[in-house]
Amino acid sequence: MDHSQAVAARLEFVFQRIERTAMAGIPILNPALCVSAVGVRQWQGEWLAVLVTPWFMNLVLLPSGDGQARPRVPRGTKEHVSFPACRFEFIQAHEEELGCYRMCSLFSPMFEFADQESAQEAGRQVLAELFNREAEEDEDGDMVRVWEGRLPEEEASALDEVETAGTPASSQPAGLTRRWLFGLGDKKETAA
Repeated sequence: MDHSQAVAARLEFVFQRIERTAMAGIPILNPALCVSAVGVRQWQGEWLAVLVTPWFMNLVLLPSGDGQARPRVPRGTKEHVSFPACRFEFIQAHEEELGCYRMCSLFSPMFEFADQESAQEAGRQVLAELFNREAEEDEDGDMVRVWEGRLPEEEASALDEVETAGTPASSQPAGLTRRWLFGLGDKKETAA
């Protein structure tokens, strides 16, 4: 088992336990889904994954375990993390088996996903968009303002049309638009 598989297995083990204990019987669970870590990879000295659960889908950043642990900060502390395409706000979390890690909410609850494969495919597409350098903007760019809620929806709609107009259809993930990915579109536009 390589390092990324070991990280995925550890992450899945912890959240399967949470599903069986803290989340047991909670009505927001989508029974068609199970816990899985999608696309585990190294990013700036940490492990990055999309964590799919029956109650949420989050980006997760875990310590790499190379002895360079991040300083512990209080749970709930927010910070922005930059990716080639944009910046996202992550929240500090802690689980005994994982230590300190950071999470960024993508979906919650998860009822819009009919099955595990569609949820995992959405996770893979999110990761592809994060590393889409064509979408990269400077820190004062329109997508950052949209993400932070500083750009009115009418302008965001126009921005979405401009962003996708010159992009070949084959380079856009099937079923997902940037507007949908960044929470500006109708969440019913999910991947089939």
